[in-house]
Amino acid sequence: MDASTPDERLDEAGAAALVPVPQSSSELSADKRAELLDLVAAMDDYAAAAQAANTTRAYSSDWRQFESWCSRYGLAALPAEPQTAALYLTWLARRGLKLSTVRRRAAAITRAHRVAGLGSPVWDPRVITVLEGIARTVGAAPAKKVALLRDPLLATIARIDVETSSGLRDRALLLVGFALGLRRSELVALTVEDLSPAADGMLVLVSKSKTDQVGVGQRLLLVYAEAPRPCAVRALRAWLDYAGLTTGPLFRRVTRTEAISSPLSAQSVALILKRRVKAAGLDPAAFAGHSLRSGFATQAARDGHRAEQIADVTRHRDRRVLDGYIQAGRGARDIARVL
Repeated sequence: MDASTPDERLDEAGAAALVPVPQSSSELSADKRAELLDLVAAMDDYAAAAQAANTTRAYSSDWRQFESWCSRYGLAALPAEPQTAALYLTWLARRGLKLSTVRRRAAAITRAHRVAGLGSPVWDPRVITVLEGIARTVGAAPAKKVALLRDPLLATIARIDVETSSGLRDRALLLVGFALGLRRSELVALTVEDLSPAADGMLVLVSKSKTDQVGVGQRLLLVYAEAPRPCAVRALRAWLDYAGLTTGPLFRRVTRTEAISSPLSAQSVALILKRRVKAAGLDPAAFAGHSLRSGFATQAARDGHRAEQIADVTRHRDRRVLDGYIQAGRGARDIARVL
């Protein structure tokens, strides 16, 4: 079985096969053919850019696992029969995988077939029925982590030693992430060039996010905090001044010798958050990188801010998700109490 995946880049021979045959009987000149080959390569780049790098890597891994499963039973992976896809998804569900994982594996099968110019077996009504049955049986409710609200955040910040490089960075990271309700991927994607001064604080350009893959971007206002609360703007400036950063990634790794190194990964945000809340006496297992974003939305709702104001910051495309945070932010005064 061919070990290559459908989304691997075309080599020169494969690209040449995609060059259209000219309508005239004369052959293309060498320079025109080279131009078409260059366009094919650019087309490949645009196709690869259609999805985020993390998504592409996940799909590639999922596809390799499907190929391996098909090989085990002597079944064709590409093109796959609808029954093959249905059996594979059933196998995943019986192994106890989350519904979100099963659906992502199904999406990977669809993507591989689309790249190959084939119809997806997942679109077959029989496979759709199996997926619906898995959803009803396994359940679609995601396991939610605890939102990091203002008081536990402030307690966490208070325990950070800001006499160190990592302390200055982590204080700024947590405060900015919470104040702007950022996803962890958005936090680590910020650059010095994304910052600009404002009368009330600092403008932060979120140039690319989960719901803005084409990079239109949105400027968010990071406001000065009211004393005596720690201020995200001042914390960020303190980190920039200490690290001497004038360009490039905003949040970077700090070595054991306190040297400023390469950019942080999205996973690093979760690890930093867990380490810092643990130092503050909280359970690190209850929190994740998303706890900063959910913490902002929940706290803002608890403070009485309107849904429109919260959405202006969080940029939620699906208001049902935001409504969940708002519901969680309501206190005893907002519900009909019977006891």
